[in-house]
Amino acid sequence: MTTTVNTKVSGKIKPRRKGLASLLSHHTFRRLTQLGVFLFIAFIAIRHMLVGEEGAVITASWEAYCPMGGLETLYKYITSGGKFVSHVHLSNVVLLVAALAVALIARNAFCGWLCPFGFIQDMISSFSALVQKRVPALRKAVKTLKKSGARLAVLDRYLRFLKYGVLAWAVLGAAAYGFMVFRDFDPWAALWNLLELSLAAGTIVLAIVLVASLFVERPWCRYACPLGAATGLVGKLSPFYLKREAAACTSCGICTKACPVGLPVHTATTIKHADCMSCLECVDECPRDGALMLKLGVPVFGK
Repeated sequence: MTTTVNTKVSGKIKPRRKGLASLLSHHTFRRLTQLGVFLFIAFIAIRHMLVGEEGAVITASWEAYCPMGGLETLYKYITSGGKFVSHVHLSNVVLLVAALAVALIARNAFCGWLCPFGFIQDMISSFSALVQKRVPALRKAVKTLKKSGARLAVLDRYLRFLKYGVLAWAVLGAAAYGFMVFRDFDPWAALWNLLELSLAAGTIVLAIVLVASLFVERPWCRYACPLGAATGLVGKLSPFYLKREAAACTSCGICTKACPVGLPVHTATTIKHADCMSCLECVDECPRDGALMLKLGVPVFGK
């Protein structure tokens, strides 16, 4: 049986879920989904490294399950009658279509619910928050560091456009040169290449992203991920969006703090930003019943 406990006297305060209800929250289900996808990719990568191609036994590599490869090979696939650039398979194109189809329905939900590299960044951020909670001195140091760098926060809005440049470079570069120019700089590729003790420029990018994740949630997703840029743009056509009901909202900022990509949810009327991952963390954390609602409307305008 589910029990609920109100944290305040007002009937407008959302009851806090306990027991089974808390286990069935968006956050828990999202984490389980992310974990399942990550473990699947890890299994594929490790099996391919151990087995490879021996005689009649051919195992797929982790790259066969990456939608980004579908984007990079799209031009060659269309213009050459179904041929692919190196390291790309038909499965990449199929997964790209699936990821874009998800974006049409649920905006950038692929990034929020399925992307294994996003999951890694989430776990590092959660670990950092846990350590800071248990070590006051570290928490104070991080707070001081963030405070001293607060003046750079104005750059956040402009840095978010960087991923669209990376997307253009990755797609146009692959079309012009016939190979994946982005691959050597891809931190996701660098992660699995470490299994083969292979180092490249992407290894440095990977290290930067992992360290940055200790201080900023989802830095790669916010500023540099080309796949997230593509699904975010397509997601602008989704009929679903979040709406903040001003009458029920107190602008406490809890929803904004909960947002993994740092969107200003508590000051928005509608949340239709291309970076929104439909993770529903803001809805889970909002203490006011009815303040954040999932709506269905006309794409782009949301009316």
